[in-house]
Amino acid sequence: MKIVIPIDGSPQSTHAVQSLAHFVPPEELVLLHALHLPDLDHPMITPELRERVLQEVEKKLREDGEAILNRAQRLVPPDHSSVQRLLEVGSPAQVILDTAKAMQADLIIMGARGLGPIQELVLGSVSHRVVLHAPCSVMIMKSLLTTLRSILLPIQGDEDAEKAVALLAKKPFREAVTIEAMTVWPQPQIPWPVTLGQSKMLEERALEHAQQRLDRLAERLAKLGYSYRTTVGMGDPAFAILEQARERQVDLIMMGSHGRRGLSRFFLGSVSHAVLHRADRPVFIVR
Repeated sequence: MKIVIPIDGSPQSTHAVQSLAHFVPPEELVLLHALHLPDLDHPMITPELRERVLQEVEKKLREDGEAILNRAQRLVPPDHSSVQRLLEVGSPAQVILDTAKAMQADLIIMGARGLGPIQELVLGSVSHRVVLHAPCSVMIMKSLLTTLRSILLPIQGDEDAEKAVALLAKKPFREAVTIEAMTVWPQPQIPWPVTLGQSKMLEERALEHAQQRLDRLAERLAKLGYSYRTTVGMGDPAFAILEQARERQVDLIMMGSHGRRGLSRFFLGSVSHAVLHRADRPVFIVR
């Protein structure tokens, strides 16, 4: 596995590095720091002055960036031997996306927010753009991952299941984990009048279909050596996922980037979007 970790010196980017303790050593690990130079295009600033100021600013940013990367590298587990440090000039989101694409990364691990003035659970602009456009899986650190023994795996469609199984088959985690697989079927919206009995029959069929999907997934998880539990529900998917995460006290939520519509690989489905913004624990978006 090839992993990119963007580092900006924030506590959440530190959490991203510390999460490596729960992964088997990757084939390649890149600690990345973006140097975002100021825009000095102004009629009162001559080209010569602009160039001189930018050189001085970049020099200072590089010195600060090296110090940030030094602190981050000291947190990398000692058995992660293949570590590369990169300082790249550009907007942080674009630098992260370009680096992930260039190295054909399998995973980006990053904080939900950087060093901005607002510290909330919701995603910051950089992490939001990366999640939307990343060519690979992304793990967003909402909190420190102290243990990794249980993973909530909400399945919204067959493509989600395929990608999750493909990832889990690589055995990326150090610890033995229990997979809490779940499917939440949205409450059927019937466009014509139905009786109570007909409505109940439709719900039962939907739940039966969802359980069959989970049973197929469970069989594959068992063959891979994972312990698991399955849950089927009906209602608002995002709400149910967040409630299940709290009730089961899972360490990580792992889910697909889109749901049943399966539009573009760069489309973030409404359920994934809601969970990412409202979750209080790390969220792993599988691509």
